[in-house]
Amino acid sequence: MTGIAGHHEVTLAHGGCLRGCVQAGLHMFKGIRYAQAPFGPLRFQAPVPQPAWQGVRDALAFAPAAPQLPRVAHAHTPVVGGPDCLALNIWAPADRAGPLPVMVWVHGGGFFRGAASDPLYDGAAWARQGVVFVSVQYRLGIDGFLHMPGAPANRGLLDIVAALRWVQQHIAAWGGDAGQVTVMGQSAGAGALACLLGMPQTLGLFQRAILQSPSVACQTLQESAAAREAVAALAGVAPQLDALAHAPLAAVLQAVHRLAIDPALRRRLGLGGRQFFPLRPVVDGEVLSVPPLQAMHRCWAAHPGQASALRVLVGSNADEMRLYHVPTGLWDDATPSHVDAFAQDAELPAALVAAYRTSVDGGRATPGALLAALQADHYYRVPALGIARLAARWAGGAHRYSFEWPSPQARGRLGAAHAVELPFVFANLDTPQGLEFTVAQPPVALSETMHRAWAQFAVSGDPGWPAFTDTQSWTMRFGSPPFCTDQPEDALLHLWDALT
Repeated sequence: MTGIAGHHEVTLAHGGCLRGCVQAGLHMFKGIRYAQAPFGPLRFQAPVPQPAWQGVRDALAFAPAAPQLPRVAHAHTPVVGGPDCLALNIWAPADRAGPLPVMVWVHGGGFFRGAASDPLYDGAAWARQGVVFVSVQYRLGIDGFLHMPGAPANRGLLDIVAALRWVQQHIAAWGGDAGQVTVMGQSAGAGALACLLGMPQTLGLFQRAILQSPSVACQTLQESAAAREAVAALAGVAPQLDALAHAPLAAVLQAVHRLAIDPALRRRLGLGGRQFFPLRPVVDGEVLSVPPLQAMHRCWAAHPGQASALRVLVGSNADEMRLYHVPTGLWDDATPSHVDAFAQDAELPAALVAAYRTSVDGGRATPGALLAALQADHYYRVPALGIARLAARWAGGAHRYSFEWPSPQARGRLGAAHAVELPFVFANLDTPQGLEFTVAQPPVALSETMHRAWAQFAVSGDPGWPAFTDTQSWTMRFGSPPFCTDQPEDALLHLWDALT
């Protein structure tokens, strides 16, 4: 590494150089393209690596987000982001001693929104822990996850694989150890990583995985066809590759946004309520041969040597669905018919639903609370437990957590909702999103504990509490205060075993 005051240059494996910033003892490189812009002739194609170059290129500003609409949008809301979005960002200690562990972050956002440039995901705190931190952007929406005959499936997943290969090739330039890589994601990001865990071509690209509230539901080919027809109908084009490629981008993004926020519209256009968002990874038979948990089992059983080197940290939040139901009013307005409709769409046995009715809130749950409990377990908590069990049995080990700190937001009703753990894990409590989740004066000690545990896992594969095993369900419960127990409150989760 060479450079001048305020800037720093690194030389990549192919000989090209990048110029980043030096600030407070850290090196920060932003907007590093790991693949060419996936638009024009490359749209709906597998990622194409960036060619080598000569000379120095700036890495001083974030790349645009993948094209999307803001979370709150109307018919004429401008598009956010741009086509040249396949980029990553790196934070590293300026003074390092020997090869450093690497963490690679994959953001969430329902597979149709989100960006690595969000201040919530700033990686400076990780670099101060002695870790080289990488955040990755990948294609979203129809470009990443709409299945179309004539185009490679699961392009967003292929983007993440391409970024991980880039890390293997180049991360040594920042002092990173390519043999000590931890992938880390939340929600859709964790779901994408769950897919990668079952793909044999990713073996060796990482040695540890952190999955926060993994959203692992995938679409069948039939469901993906229904999604394609629904998006095309709302965008006013034919449901074919060429028509969607030439459709106005704003119209396509509006179509996905409308489907995401309107369950009744999804149902009317042939998308049932089994899956919460309209676009997902697709079990296409090639990139994804079978659903993620089944694929993990197959992959790890078939490659025991490589699987034994993999450690997994996985968990979920106590009140996942309140993130969606409290702000929309469904927490208050849900009726028994909402519960019945979800149970039918998700093909839940009547006995399971009855058990929740008698158990949630001591049998006094409102329809909103009952719906939230069923959906939280279906979408997040049951998959997280399933991944812990598989990793304990077939990989090199598992550690499990439950995030239970109740946010005071929404007059205390937000609770330990989906994503509320993020500012604690990243030690970025004072960011706009962090404050939105936690309001003023969150428990800093809880953030320090979680952030340190995640970093320790990246360094050693051990976050600091006993491993989850077939016989002892050790679970770290992050509340006030955190504590570890081998008797977590899993009785309702075990009722799903016959369904998974």
